[in-house]
Amino acid sequence: MKKYDLIIASGATICYNKLAKDFCAFKTGGKIERLIMPNSVSNMIVSLENAETPIVFGGTTNSLISDNGLFGDVIVTTNVKGIQVDGNKITANAGESLAKVCNIAKENCLSGMEELSGIPGTIGGAVCMNAGAFGRFISNILISAEVYTDGKVIILSNEECGFSYRSSLFGKSDMVVLSATFELQPSNGLLISNNMKLYKNKRRQSQPNDISLGSVFKKYDNNGAGYYIENCGLKGVTIGGCKVSEKHANFIVNCGNANSTDYAKLVNLCSDKVYEKYNIRLEREVKYFGEFIF
Repeated sequence: MKKYDLIIASGATICYNKLAKDFCAFKTGGKIERLIMPNSVSNMIVSLENAETPIVFGGTTNSLISDNGLFGDVIVTTNVKGIQVDGNKITANAGESLAKVCNIAKENCLSGMEELSGIPGTIGGAVCMNAGAFGRFISNILISAEVYTDGKVIILSNEECGFSYRSSLFGKSDMVVLSATFELQPSNGLLISNNMKLYKNKRRQSQPNDISLGSVFKKYDNNGAGYYIENCGLKGVTIGGCKVSEKHANFIVNCGNANSTDYAKLVNLCSDKVYEKYNIRLEREVKYFGEFIF
């Protein structure tokens, strides 16, 4: 059988010339030549074995795809579901939403994920970028990750994942997270629920509810990037259909008719203005995929 026939036979779906804006979190992006959507860990492995140097996405909540699209194979993991609870440990497949796993922890009276409960995206993406909020990170609770690399499946410990601020080994290699196991602490369910509500309310009060890709830039010298951007007078500045949020300057929001080029141009404007004023270069947190020429 041909490799793409093997992928389909395993249970995955392949779509051709699918527009990225139809499934991406920021609702922008051009055509994807081949979009592969596995629905289990097993056919995700088959997809990885047979696709040609694929780009792998989760919920795309931190990813910007070019208006020119992407050639070749793209794997999207959002249908790779599955959660198991074993005592104080939770194992979740790469495509599960982080929010759902946090809710499962709450339902099982397991504490340790409350601060993370408002973060969008999938488990795979959260592990890759060591997602965090309110001083709590995925690396604080992860004990192991099931990973595909070089044609085989291996298990990595927390220490082997190479976690750092908004980064991990997976963002710097061809390794792909298949599932992750977290160790939590038994606690009172009502207390967990109340804390989750507290952190979600804090996010709502400080961050825009519009379509965005979360924080554009990483912190610099322990200061949030929004501090520098706001002090450059950039809140509310627009390019095309994108705008620097008036609620939080480190967010760029889609006003309804944005494209990826608008976003990238506004990112460059913020970066340049901060450099002019403070002589520092902010490091972008959002990942770009494809060609950005303007």
